[in-house]
Formats: sequence, C-alpha cells, structure tokens
Amino acid sequence: MNKFGLAAALMVAGVNWSFAQDLAYHREIRDLKATILDLKGLPSDLDSAISDLSAKADGLAAQHSGLSVWQDKQTVRVSMTGDILFDFDKTSIQPAAEPTLDDIARLVRSVSAGTVVIEGHTDGKGSARYNKNLSLRRAQAVAEWLVTHGADKTRLSVKAFGDSQPVASNTLENGMDNPEGRALNRRVEFVLPRQ
Repeated sequence: MNKFGLAAALMVAGVNWSFAQDLAYHREIRDLKATILDLKGLPSDLDSAISDLSAKADGLAAQHSGLSVWQDKQTVRVSMTGDILFDFDKTSIQPAAEPTLDDIARLVRSVSAGTVVIEGHTDGKGSARYNKNLSLRRAQAVAEWLVTHGADKTRLSVKAFGDSQPVASNTLENGMDNPEGRALNRRVEFVLPRQ
C-alpha cells in the first residue's frame, strides 16, 4: 500500500472512530435527558407523550360531531358545542352528550401533569352578566360530570367567559340574527396542558 492509500485508510478509520464517538456522545446525552425527566417525574418520552395527546384529541374530533380541536405550543384545546351538551338556557347535561363526554373524560385522565381548564362560552343573546353566569354554571356542570366519571377534581379548573370570546359573529353583516354563528359561540372548551 502506498503512502497515499495508507493516509486515506487512516483518515477513513479516524472519521469512523470520530463518528462512533459522536454517536456514543449523543446516546449519552439522550440517556441523561431521560434521567433528568424521570427525576422530575416527567415521562422521558415527552415528545411522544405530547404528540400522543394531540393524536387522541384529533381522534375524538373525528369520532364525534360537534367537537373541534385547536393546538398551540402550550395546550391542546377541545371545543364541544353547547347545543350537544345542553338544552336552550339549561345547565343539565343531555344524555345524548354522555358518550362524547366519556371519551373526553378518558382524554382528561390521560393528561399526567398540570391543570385542565374547562371554559364556558355563550352566544350574544341576553345580558353580559346573565351570559357569564350561565357559562359558569355550564362549565361547573361539565366539571362535576367529569369528576363523577373519574377525573381528579384537584386538577380541574373552571372559567366563565359568557359572550366575551365569540368564535363567530352573532349577527349577519346586515344586522340580522345569525343562528349558525350563535350556535358556534355556545360551547364548552377543554384546555389540556401539553406538559
């Protein structure tokens, strides 16, 4: 073997050795991250837990009409239309909503850390004060239902927004009533922490 061949062989061997060292180093870092997460009481496969939560929420929305899912860096938000949950101006949960709530309860129980927020929202009919009170009573009714179906009460929080956060217009451009928009605004949202 000539000098050039020997130098090339040594260089390839050095690159392979360096690559192997690099892999070992990255494996060590990954193991260390997993150990730190385990010590903190977090799952070491945090990324897969986050994507699993997202997939579960998306699966629910695909299975049940009246559900939609929004996600950001911190939360997965599942929105359930109020017309499925409640009769007009009522806070008693309709029996037809219970299969969907059963699946939501399983999703809530699968979140291992943090607080799940249950938000109540109404349409724009009625006074702001009345709507806020109605949205609170509806969010509380859903929280109570979840607790009776296995959710940890200490990890649930309830918020009432009344008609202050519409997702659609309550009226049409010509000022007439928009029943479809109002129906979208009557909802309960489940805000699940990603971590």
